[in-house]
Amino acid sequence: MSVYQLNINNKQVKYTLKKSKKAKHIRMQISFASGLEVIIPQRMSLWEAENFIARKKDWIEKHISRLDRKEGFFYFGKQIEIIQNPDLTKDFYDGLIISDAKLYCKCSGLNEEQLQQVFEFWLYKKAKKFLPERVKEIAGENGFNYNLVSIRRQKTRWGSCSARKTISLNFRLMMFEKKVIDYVIIHELCHLKEMNHSKKFWNLVSSILPDYHIHRRKLKY
Repeated sequence: MSVYQLNINNKQVKYTLKKSKKAKHIRMQISFASGLEVIIPQRMSLWEAENFIARKKDWIEKHISRLDRKEGFFYFGKQIEIIQNPDLTKDFYDGLIISDAKLYCKCSGLNEEQLQQVFEFWLYKKAKKFLPERVKEIAGENGFNYNLVSIRRQKTRWGSCSARKTISLNFRLMMFEKKVIDYVIIHELCHLKEMNHSKKFWNLVSSILPDYHIHRRKLKY
């Protein structure tokens, strides 16, 4: 897997290029977790891939702009504002979201990158509590048996299910609506019974969440 840059209207867009033995045709996908990914057949040359990408600049610009709407700080699908207040009695990384969608933290003078670190640290703490409890609820309601829930700082995946029945979830899921979170949890729980993406697997997902495709689109376009 290699990382490249594409210039679209004087804006640099990074994308990853991956070769796949299973791919018969070139395809592109965009997700909030990994940005733009281009998957090409094993024997396709870089020159061919670059020509294809250049012809799809309009498509890329349109869909990348949809991801741009997620810039900023989000919690359960709603954008929040971080308020720096050094006079708070709370610990530096602790915070409280109140009714007007503000997260207060005991700090001052932080730049955007540092605020992102504060936010992600706080979000990870929230994920460690909320996500395992939600997995337990959904699994109990639908007869799934798993061994462990792991909350991870993944860069390219929203979730996974291992042969040892461990459900791994990306803490950044907490930025999305609860229905989107439920979709990812249901998706991974269904892998306990179907370790593939066959029609049988998707039928199982649909039997629990009939409109799953709506929530799925919010994670990947």
